[in-house]
Amino acid sequence: MVAVMQKHYDLFLACAPGLEPLLHDEVLALRPVSAVAEPGGVAVRGGLDLLHRVHLELGLALRAQLTVDRSAATRLDHLATHAATLPWHAWLPVGANVTVRAHARGSRLYHTGAIAERVAAGIAVRLGPPRAGGSEQTVYARIVDDHCALSIDTGGEPLHRRGYRQATAKAPLREDLARAALIASGWDRKTPLVDPMCGSGTIAIEGAWLARGIPPGHLRRFAFMDGPLFDPERWRLARERALDKALPAAPPILASDRDAGAIAAANANAARAGVTADLDCACAALGHAPGLRRPPSPPGAVVTNPPWGRRLGGKQPLRPLYQSLGTRLKELPGRWRVGLVLADPDFARDVVPGLKSALMTDAGGTKIYLFAGTTRR
Repeated sequence: MVAVMQKHYDLFLACAPGLEPLLHDEVLALRPVSAVAEPGGVAVRGGLDLLHRVHLELGLALRAQLTVDRSAATRLDHLATHAATLPWHAWLPVGANVTVRAHARGSRLYHTGAIAERVAAGIAVRLGPPRAGGSEQTVYARIVDDHCALSIDTGGEPLHRRGYRQATAKAPLREDLARAALIASGWDRKTPLVDPMCGSGTIAIEGAWLARGIPPGHLRRFAFMDGPLFDPERWRLARERALDKALPAAPPILASDRDAGAIAAANANAARAGVTADLDCACAALGHAPGLRRPPSPPGAVVTNPPWGRRLGGKQPLRPLYQSLGTRLKELPGRWRVGLVLADPDFARDVVPGLKSALMTDAGGTKIYLFAGTTRR
């Protein structure tokens, strides 16, 4: 059943730090009523179409949270009473297994466990007890300066989990960060893309989806699909329109890695993503990477996520690898764009002099940088 449609919905689209401007650009392409970049994400307002499309078409968001209420909050009993007055059945499925996560700062209510317990009790008044096998749903209660905002996690699983990456290699790069690296590198999505240290293929696969315009959320389900906000026909039409607009093929994308297991994972992930025909994956050490030894034409971009050192066992042993990458890049004919995902900025100088930091973000608690530039200035 579809809920009575509100004219507008307020969402906060959370992203990795530093990605806010890129996510804001993605959101604007969906033509929302409003979109404001804030620390940690983008606040967006739009109709039910937008609620569906942010899950289908955004590739840089980590979570989508639908704000359903804002109110003063100074007493626990009042918090429970107020939560029980809200029309949760308009947003969540009856019988859902609802987990409430609370955060408090600068407020008289500070015990997050008690806050979560009271909000959950209020929700249960309207939705009833959870049913066996009921939908898993998450509600956030954030109390700041004695005011509480209640929001629903409409995505469920983090949005970067597209559904294709079931096989991984060592220290894989998250899908949203791979996409951000491709965008920040300046790759035009029309010329060749090379990743000579591809691991499980995330950069190459995200590159194929970007180049062809394939919507990042088309393979998976989202938490809001179990409830009254979901309109199956609206989703079907949005998904069909997005896939119908996708290009039939990507420009040449050459991915390679010295690890045969990584290449097997990349091929399996590419098959699930539906881009096997777009990728040329080869098992080859950096010095024999096909994309660098026999580069396609015209010049395009080399975007890669080399070993970071801290995640795989030390910095100094990796310096020759980065210097070798720099040598290969200098040998490329023409002017290629370069994008490197690094945890240590010092390595950028070993590759191509003059690379600039285009993006700084966080991956699992590690600060990482995207250095970008060209092989010839």
